[in-house]
Amino acid sequence: MTHSICSFVLLGLFVSSVLTGCGKKPEAEPVVTAQPPKPAEAASQLSQAFSAADQELKTVADAASTALQTADYEAAVQSLSMMKERGSLTVDQGIAVHNSMVSLETRLINAIAAGDANAKRAYEQLKKSRKN
Repeated sequence: MTHSICSFVLLGLFVSSVLTGCGKKPEAEPVVTAQPPKPAEAASQLSQAFSAADQELKTVADAASTALQTADYEAAVQSLSMMKERGSLTVDQGIAVHNSMVSLETRLINAIAAGDANAKRAYEQLKKSRKN
């Protein structure tokens, strides 16, 4: 009987030590959130990425860049969609278009929350362009 009590106590100590752990708890990983680029940054990235593009594509990129900077939402959606649909973009150009779309979408969501009807129309246009 003493043997079973000792076994029970040892088992209890073992389970207790496993459950509580031995050593320092690992620190929580910091949460890193990516911020979308500001419209001016996205416009600048577009200009740089398309500086050596053919004239037609460069013209569309310049229009998108200007539209981003002036909050011409519908023109920005149209220009960015045209560039995206064209395909055959370089990696830098694709990243610039993507970053510009993310920046624009963030700006649209904020403007819609503030009651901007133009932003709501442009956001609907953006959603339709993604379905195509």
